Amino acid sequence: GGPRLLYALNKSHGLASVTTINRHNKIPQLLPSIASPSAEDASTNITSFFNPEIKPPPSIPHGETLPGNVVIVDRVAINEKCQYCSRRNCILGLCREHADAVDLQVNSLESVEAVQKALDLPKDSPGHVCYGKDATVLAIAPYTRADHYTPVPIIVSPSCKSEKGDMLAKWLKIVVAAWQRHKYGECLNGPLWAIATDGESTFRLAKFLLYMTEQVAPDSDLGKILHPLLGLNCWTGEHGLVGTCDPKHIIKR
Repeated sequence: GGPRLLYALNKSHGLASVTTINRHNKIPQLLPSIASPSAEDASTNITSFFNPEIKPPPSIPHGETLPGNVVIVDRVAINEKCQYCSRRNCILGLCREHADAVDLQVNSLESVEAVQKALDLPKDSPGHVCYGKDATVLAIAPYTRADHYTPVPIIVSPSCKSEKGDMLAKWLKIVVAAWQRHKYGECLNGPLWAIATDGESTFRLAKFLLYMTEQVAPDSDLGKILHPLLGLNCWTGEHGLVGTCDPKHIIKR
């Protein structure tokens, strides 16, 4: 796939080239987080990918509510190296757990050399930083849409895998809040209903801290249905969000 396949199809079938597509279509770019994901990171990517000109919002008949979405979080392999981000004049590729230990703005040759020295320091020494071993990707996917149903990423953040569940929960809460406040988020594309991860222990703890904090009210419309079901877990997080896990990992446990 990718540009090479498009190049081959351009030569064999006359499909539009990469240059033509880039010239005539606005292709959004995912902005990686420099350190721990922030509300600004999430907001920037929501604006890029959920702009109605890029991804049309769901078509809902008058009087009906918007369908919900699921937050999908997983890790992907990345190359362990740094990269220059011209858009923000900074260095990317360091893990979010230690990135705050050094200034990543590229203001001079000395600032770049300072990052290199921090990378060369012994592990666990003050000021040490390291490359991201993988990247945590957070995407939003609709539950019920049959047209634009593909998960859309709004966060990608390198990690060295030393992050604990409470640290993960902290920035997950910030990103969820950013979706709820954004003009292209909840009000246009629907609320978040659940957050889904694999069975990794850090993810499990983060979901427990965030989405096992309050019970569905027994006198609510939903509570009247759920509470009579003996043994059903009625604990959720703020705004009724629940944590879930993919079946493969549930079966493995």
